[in-house]
Amino acid sequence: MSKHFSTLDTTRLIFEHPKILFRMIERMDRDDARFVRENDLAFDVLDYARNLNKTEQVRIRTAFSTDNLFRSGLVIDIVKARGERRLVFQDALLNLMRACNASLYQELTDARLRGHLVTLRDAHNRLTVSSFNQADPDFTELRDDLSERVSQLIGLLRQNVFRMQTISAELADMSGDASRAPEQFSNFRQNLFEQIVTLYERHIKPTLVFLNPDTRLADGANLFATLEGMGHLLEQNDQTEVADELFRSSISLNALHKPIKTVATEVDHFLRKTRRGMVQYNAMEHFFGQLRQLKDQTETLNLARKWLDGRQFARTTGFVVGLKGQHRPRHYGFGESSSYYQLLFSELSLRLADLKRRNEVPVLQALASGSHGQWVDVERIRKLYQWLETIDLRPTRDLVRELHGRLDGFIEGYRFPDLLAAINHVSHSVPETFQLITTNRFATLESPVAGDEHQGELFVYRKRRLEMHTEVQND
Repeated sequence: MSKHFSTLDTTRLIFEHPKILFRMIERMDRDDARFVRENDLAFDVLDYARNLNKTEQVRIRTAFSTDNLFRSGLVIDIVKARGERRLVFQDALLNLMRACNASLYQELTDARLRGHLVTLRDAHNRLTVSSFNQADPDFTELRDDLSERVSQLIGLLRQNVFRMQTISAELADMSGDASRAPEQFSNFRQNLFEQIVTLYERHIKPTLVFLNPDTRLADGANLFATLEGMGHLLEQNDQTEVADELFRSSISLNALHKPIKTVATEVDHFLRKTRRGMVQYNAMEHFFGQLRQLKDQTETLNLARKWLDGRQFARTTGFVVGLKGQHRPRHYGFGESSSYYQLLFSELSLRLADLKRRNEVPVLQALASGSHGQWVDVERIRKLYQWLETIDLRPTRDLVRELHGRLDGFIEGYRFPDLLAAINHVSHSVPETFQLITTNRFATLESPVAGDEHQGELFVYRKRRLEMHTEVQND
């Protein structure tokens, strides 16, 4: 008598070596079949177990034998056709394997979606003639069946959404030849277009129509109208708990429309890409795939591996080398206090006043002395002082920088000696409403004009505050 495993032990071995069933499901999807040939499964098992030790090879061959799979209930039927044996696996097992591998999720077709809609319409028709009595087994069975079917539909649609959100990797694989064979890009683009159009027409578009609450169908009510009708019937018959459950399910289904719409937009943009755009797209997807592999390594049962180890990735790609050494860009945000806006409006008023006095601005460059050193032309200083007498001042925490901002870029020929002269003049002729306070804090300024003898130098100065007399008294 040959050795057999229990259903639990067989399932445990299948999930310890999932690649065998992954290959089998890929072949089923590729052939659009609901069965797997016994010879193909036996060949996959032998090929997978080739590099394992003998004990493990025996265990795997025993677990994946047709007799053991059938006795454990994982294979529900064996069909003999065209001189071969075909194995039909449990849908529960296949769905669980698909849940473990996102690439094996099946896109929902129009036929499958309509099948679910017809089932819900049938439940609605049965509900109209139901007794709504908890003691009636027909009603309780219908209620439980309705909840199960709605939950199953939400699960399938969520899997489908997740599957479509990973379509970027498939698009990159489909366009991989574009970067290697530019001379055949036109033929390649035609084949790619046909594949993506099939994907859009057979999977994405039907799902969009199915999840659109405004869809009008010739053969009856759409999904949301059907759910709403059943909810009204349940509420009218005091079945509020089930009605609330249907309402929450309707909200969940409505929320799935947006990510599907995003995928449809991405596919449309991809079809418009040029060859250069596809090459760039493939490069980004290639490195994104490497990061996904690093992330997958953190999702194992090893609790110590919870951080993504990207050191090797950073060294080989050069994308993020030196990134930590760079300061983050500072964002500019408007303040919320009234003093902030008073300061802002005051600055705007002063700038506008300066612009109105454009004709009064002295051309200091024409008055510059030809000699060098510390001596400054008296006429130049006199013109600068005359202009300073006409400008308006405001309270500021740094008078030196304030004067620098007013002079730099506004007076032609402005140099640092002009700033020193301006500071000296304002310090000895402070307006009556202000008070000048010299602090012990220091700041720096860089030479403002190219060609200045002080160009490239940093000047250290002591900060001076210009405050109103009322503010000083209040302090």
